[in-house]
Amino acid sequence: MTSIEMTPLNQSARPTMHGYARLASLMANDKGLSIFRSFKKLNTKNLLYLQAEIVNVQTELERLIQEDEASVDETRKQFSTSVYCLKEGLLGSESDQWAKVLELRELLDKYNTAALQYAQILRLKRPQDTDRDVFKTWLSQNAFCSTVAELDQWFGEEGVDDDENERDLVTLCGRYENVDPLTRWVFRVCVPWFHEKIGAWRTKEKDIEAGTVYYDDEKIIRATRVTSTITSSVIPASSMLVLYLVDHMVWRLVIIVLYNIGFSFILGLLAKARRVEVFAASTA
Repeated sequence: MTSIEMTPLNQSARPTMHGYARLASLMANDKGLSIFRSFKKLNTKNLLYLQAEIVNVQTELERLIQEDEASVDETRKQFSTSVYCLKEGLLGSESDQWAKVLELRELLDKYNTAALQYAQILRLKRPQDTDRDVFKTWLSQNAFCSTVAELDQWFGEEGVDDDENERDLVTLCGRYENVDPLTRWVFRVCVPWFHEKIGAWRTKEKDIEAGTVYYDDEKIIRATRVTSTITSSVIPASSMLVLYLVDHMVWRLVIIVLYNIGFSFILGLLAKARRVEVFAASTA
């Protein structure tokens, strides 16, 4: 659901939720506002530290391997060819080499898990400008954190031009994924304009607890889909009608060129098509 910030609600019903509970309600009701920090710098530093630990342990393990292979003890010489001997070591106790292998195994598990998780985080997209602005306005009107660090965890210190926290934001569920450019334009331009001019006086969509107004994404997508369907059927029919009414051959050719340009433009606006698909459809 699309959430648009609204003027403070001067109603008898006061919000009963506070703090993170109120913020969680806002995010739960609007997938586009599931905005969090990715902590790219900290995740990168964590991977670098794990990598450095692994390299150091690997160096120590290679030294132990060389020492065991150069040993005069026959059991230690078998460490490289027998895991059983490597685990049992000397006198039934764990060998130093095997202890280092276990330490390396634990580090590799942490490193691989962190690397895969960070790779998934890097694939997350930045929040859309409208969602980010709505979220930022909501936070400014609902200062729910009691500490400065938590208050600035999304957008940092107010008034700072180069806000590292804001550049670190990602959204867990993009509102505009798998939608055509027309739908994205409606979300970004038409809905904010509608809310500013008309929506602020509507009451049935207001969420008193979160202090927001919600607009149904699915209804907006259905409306743009209907618009696309009607437009796709009107364009071919209108072109035949215009060509029928125009007798001059030169003007007919000009109209064909203009319709072809218009068709390509509208196709790119109303459909999720690649450039090669738009070119092929226009040629056809």
